[in-house]
Amino acid sequence: MNKFPILPDHNHTVSDETLQKIKHFLDQETKKLSPSFPYCLDLYKDGKIDENKAGIRISETAQQFDDLGLSGLLFYYKLYDHSMRVPHWHANAIEVGVVLTGKMKVTIWDGLNKPRVFTVEKNGTWLIPQASLHALENVGDVELDFLVIYNSPKAADRDFVTAWAALPDTLLERSLGLLPDEITTLKKTTNNRLNSYDPESIPEERILTDPFAGNFFAGKPLYESDLGSIRRIDADTNPAMESMALQQTMLNLGTIREPHWYTVADTVLFVNKGTAFFTMMDDEGTVYNALINPGDLIFIPIGTFHTYVNVGAEVLEIYEAFNASKQLAEVTLLSGAKHFSAGTLAGATGLTKEVAEKILKKPLQSYMTSL
Repeated sequence: MNKFPILPDHNHTVSDETLQKIKHFLDQETKKLSPSFPYCLDLYKDGKIDENKAGIRISETAQQFDDLGLSGLLFYYKLYDHSMRVPHWHANAIEVGVVLTGKMKVTIWDGLNKPRVFTVEKNGTWLIPQASLHALENVGDVELDFLVIYNSPKAADRDFVTAWAALPDTLLERSLGLLPDEITTLKKTTNNRLNSYDPESIPEERILTDPFAGNFFAGKPLYESDLGSIRRIDADTNPAMESMALQQTMLNLGTIREPHWYTVADTVLFVNKGTAFFTMMDDEGTVYNALINPGDLIFIPIGTFHTYVNVGAEVLEIYEAFNASKQLAEVTLLSGAKHFSAGTLAGATGLTKEVAEKILKKPLQSYMTSL
């Protein structure tokens, strides 16, 4: 987490002025790095790794965040060619996900109508309702990398093998029509296979759509400029997303994500690419400063003030999941200050009224600014 970033050389399309600003910022602020950051987990290093010939899952647990009141979980998956996340269901959680690379086919059945079958590619998202049976398949010609996020800190899943193996032999025989030797084979393992090779899997060239599928680039971005972009999928952009929302943030080098807090939801933030200097103040007033890198996962409770700056060698790629989807809003220091008079601001901060008036005259920045 506190690995010092490697700055880009001058062959990159980044101005010398920006590089100097980043260097100066790091010279000053890396002296203030916190010895620990309990709200952050290096998922690739400290997550639980489950691996077989079909793929990898790296998961977090609520216990890794002590008593912080974790409200959801984020897992990373990689599925190899002709592999699948075996059919399963989550009894106590809604699932949303993001494809990072590759192409996925999603099959969902809720026990009522025909199954939903659709494809999701890079920058695409999906939604799985609570307790719905579903499978995720690699139907592309490359490895499939994706994130899954749940709105519960106890997102246990059940699959066919563990469910069937829990039944008495007589029930298996009557329910599934299995013979005694077939039942013995089934009960040889009670382990959830997670991922499995599918010999009948073939690449899917079609694009299959569904209301439960989304894409960050399908609609108008929340914000876009030379500094970067923010794209969100929530109840406003996709009515099927009733309970959770997803957000993709891209920050160019030397760009600051305006200091802010969210007013209606807890957030799980994941770094997919790049390095950032991250600052957060928790509800007890403790300030944490950290250098965050790919694989770092941060739990940000509702109302928690935070900001980050791209100080790395590439575009910073961040994904956030919210445990709410309607009326998502954020408050920045400047936008909040502008709702009060200069006298109120002066009295609250100890600044002179003249300085407060200068602050209130400053143009309002929208989401991002530069160093």
